[in-house]
Amino acid sequence: MKMRNSFFDFAFSVASLIDKGRRRTSNQDEVIICPDTGFFAVSDGMGGLPCGGKTSQMIRLKLPDMMEDALNEYLKKPSPDFAAKLITRQISHISETVYQSGNTGQRINFGATLTGVWLTGRHVIFVNLGDSRGYILPRNKRNIRQITDDHNVAAFLVRQGEITKEEARWHPSSARLTRFVGMNPPVSPDVFTCEIHSGDRILLCSDGLHGMIDDAVLPILMRSSKNPALVCERLVAKANANGGRDNISVIYIIISD
Repeated sequence: MKMRNSFFDFAFSVASLIDKGRRRTSNQDEVIICPDTGFFAVSDGMGGLPCGGKTSQMIRLKLPDMMEDALNEYLKKPSPDFAAKLITRQISHISETVYQSGNTGQRINFGATLTGVWLTGRHVIFVNLGDSRGYILPRNKRNIRQITDDHNVAAFLVRQGEITKEEARWHPSSARLTRFVGMNPPVSPDVFTCEIHSGDRILLCSDGLHGMIDDAVLPILMRSSKNPALVCERLVAKANANGGRDNISVIYIIISD
């Protein structure tokens, strides 16, 4: 079903799905679906921490109200630059709140990734901490665009030219995050402002999805149906068929007139 907001120039349809995968006995992923504020996000609790799952739950519970506050401010002077500043402030605030919940300089108990998108005007604002990802599949393009950057050691090694992006998917250092929600302050989330068009598609996902499906395959699955819920099911099924080594979370958005 198509939805509309007064502050976003396009209609959109959205679906999400979470699956624990084939190798995990529990789920620490969360999705945040807020069509009224135009904000959507995935959060992956850090499995090596005592309270990784609690962190992603905390984000799911607190962030919707925070984005409602951000929207109220945005509507007073709507612009892409102001939206980027607002979302940076809110994500930094929730990260510092998580840090104060039980972390110290040397001991980290709480931590999670967060990748979100905010639909405003004729733009979408991506925000990222960690290695969950945000993608855009443009209407008239064959290849998908990864908008966010992975905040882990493997991605750093790719940028240094020491390993390839394909090698990074399986590299041991891919599990070592360099930025995340709950990290020692100050927090610096990445924010990306992208112009959007009717027919474009947006994908948000945890590493349980993008770590199991090659980027070249994602557009095939994303264009396999006009039903967002069916696309989510096919993406999760493919990740599980390829091994399902981690929890899988996905949000899929189709932009339309």
